Amino acid sequence: MIQMKLLAVFILIIFICQLIIDFILGSARLETIGYWNKKFLTEARKKELEVKQPEKRKIKIVPKFWDLISKLIMIFLPLLFIIDGLVSRIGILYSPYLSFFNPIDSYLQIMGLIIIFSGLILYLISGKTIIKNVYSKATEERKMMTTGLYAYIRHPYYLSFILIPIGFLLITLNLLSLLYFMAYTISTNPDEECGREGKFTFITTEARCSEEGLKKIYGRDYEEYMEKTGRLLPKFRK
Repeated sequence: MIQMKLLAVFILIIFICQLIIDFILGSARLETIGYWNKKFLTEARKKELEVKQPEKRKIKIVPKFWDLISKLIMIFLPLLFIIDGLVSRIGILYSPYLSFFNPIDSYLQIMGLIIIFSGLILYLISGKTIIKNVYSKATEERKMMTTGLYAYIRHPYYLSFILIPIGFLLITLNLLSLLYFMAYTISTNPDEECGREGKFTFITTEARCSEEGLKKIYGRDYEEYMEKTGRLLPKFRK
């Protein structure tokens, strides 16, 4: 197994990388506006945001509660592991009561490191693409994304939200990391798409809901694009 202090250092590096990427991209879950959101914002989009009035919605307790809990998990669970490994032994990392395997499997941990850093890179690249082509442009300026990563899969951004917690789960092999996985992949959709407003939704369901909206916007072009690409994994064609 990876030595406890070294594992805590890896988790610290991952945590710092996550903070940096969230600063650059912004984070809907952490309610922050990123550096690139401001950099790529077009004049038409600025005017659109000025005119658009925020919708008044009735606050629902369950979505708000889960939103708060998921934020706390994503921030404080990695910090708890870091403290346990580097500062003060709490008895969480490599605990026989919380570990999936005893002894810990080093090969799974190495695989987890590869997966989580791949997820972070994918998160950064796909996030920049979405910001430049969607969030920073007015509605009439937006075009269907079919190049780069989007030439192979329709939702690389959502895929990163699966890879990161899976990687975290594998490097820690700790039962508490299941909470981290849930915080990343389960949300209470704030929109009315697919009738999922306020309901617990797995990230793959969010991807399907997004596709329903895009089909309404781009019509047959998007349907043809769906036939050529996979949702989260490349579609292997003969």
